Amino acid sequence: MSPTPPASTSRPLPLLPVLLCVALVPLLFAAYTHQAWEDYYITLRSSQNLAEGHGLVYQVGEKVHTFTSPLGVLVPALGFKLTGGDLGALWFLRIVSALAVAATAALVLRHAHEHGWSRGAGLFAVVAGLLEAKIVACTVNGMEAGFLVFFTALAWTELLRPAGPRRLVLAAAYAGLMWTRPDACVLAAAMTIAAALFTAKTAPGGWRAWSGAVVSGILLGGLLYAPWFLWAWHYYGSPIPQTIIAKSIYAPKLSLTRILLAPWNCLVNRTALDVIYMPMYALGGWPDAVFLFGKVFARLAAFAWILPGVPRPARAASFALLLGGVYLQQIMPYPWYFPPWTLLGAIGLAGAGGALLARVGPRFTSSARIVAGVTAGLIVGLTVAQGWSARVQQDLIEEHGRKQIGLWLREHAAPGDTVFLEPIGYIGYFSRLKILDYPGLVAPEVSNIIRSGGRGGYARLIDDLRPNWLVLRPYELAQQNLMNSPTLAAYTPIELWSQRSKIDAHTFLPGRPWVEFDAEFVVFQRKPDAPVKGP
Repeated sequence: MSPTPPASTSRPLPLLPVLLCVALVPLLFAAYTHQAWEDYYITLRSSQNLAEGHGLVYQVGEKVHTFTSPLGVLVPALGFKLTGGDLGALWFLRIVSALAVAATAALVLRHAHEHGWSRGAGLFAVVAGLLEAKIVACTVNGMEAGFLVFFTALAWTELLRPAGPRRLVLAAAYAGLMWTRPDACVLAAAMTIAAALFTAKTAPGGWRAWSGAVVSGILLGGLLYAPWFLWAWHYYGSPIPQTIIAKSIYAPKLSLTRILLAPWNCLVNRTALDVIYMPMYALGGWPDAVFLFGKVFARLAAFAWILPGVPRPARAASFALLLGGVYLQQIMPYPWYFPPWTLLGAIGLAGAGGALLARVGPRFTSSARIVAGVTAGLIVGLTVAQGWSARVQQDLIEEHGRKQIGLWLREHAAPGDTVFLEPIGYIGYFSRLKILDYPGLVAPEVSNIIRSGGRGGYARLIDDLRPNWLVLRPYELAQQNLMNSPTLAAYTPIELWSQRSKIDAHTFLPGRPWVEFDAEFVVFQRKPDAPVKGP
């Protein structure tokens, strides 16, 4: 393995323009699209209740841990307290998150300079790692991606710091990851393992000094996270969020064979790794070239550590991404799960590409710059296209769809009524009703029924819980065999919300299936004389 190169002697990139650009891109994305993610409104209801003095709960009076990210719920709560409104809370979170991403860019550029990268390699890492569509969107749509990439970069640059990791900084990074997402312990472990395998023995003082600093950082980080862990355990009765308990029904059971075969599957099969550099929910509606680009780029980033002549830091970042690919195969990942792995892949590929280019000589410099420029242009182009789709989706599906359903229910339902549905966010926030969601992210009674076993799907849940209202997509009615079931006979269809004609009017709509997924909802009301079923 090649030694770590010395710090770059080339003139570093002008920092302020780069940081301003990195901060402004997501803020401009937010201003153009107005995107506020469905899941954000699940969290915001708890944030608002906290700001208004009702406790950190989704349903007043029910202590249920209905969010995943501590920072993701506390920062909007502070924003709500300062501004007094849901839009102010969202923009407060957007600005703080954008600043976190700008700070991430500063860490990446410092890392590039410390490890002898060219200016072009550092800039490529920033563009590919921070201006990718999912990172830009999930930085400002209410999710925690901005915080997650910042603490990822802080931990990574500290683990690979040429002078050796600093215990307190590493502790802050590890604790920050856990305050951002409880499953970030997997991310921290992947980065630590990769750094230990490829760079620890070259650190000042060797393996012993490096590992001592890391172990101290882990222990101190645990102490910094412990107050939240213990408080949540005391307040909710469990340190495990209800969201994780409910979503566990989707996760396949752990299999040692599947884990061991995961790297091979990442190389030859379609896996979650393919999504690293693709737009959100790229289920279709994008040119085939987009999928080909995503597959090739992700595989290059995840397997660059195999190539000869790649520096140790770049190998470590590439291998960390591969470990992330293994992890993502074991769960059901969502768009905001990918940003830290996207960033690590960009760092690994930028470091590897710059080193390999230096080995082959200046005759390939122009060609390499063209390839890097085209790749960066594709990444930014996908972000722009994602912005167009997000604007349409926000307008038609969220503002004139789910939000209006929530407001309609708030006007027509009684205060104590219950609603059964799958998409909690907008409808739950704007209706202010008791939500019985599938699979029970905010309703333990739902997840308890599911986890108790037995068949029945939606029908069993509706029969047992007898909600006053149902909000269902037409495909759910067909998929759950509800159309002619005795369960639905107890309900009357009241309203149909359909945005299909307006979606069809857009001839250019990248990622159309994502927008169409929530185009139609049917609202049912329980009949006053409906027979009582279940317990």
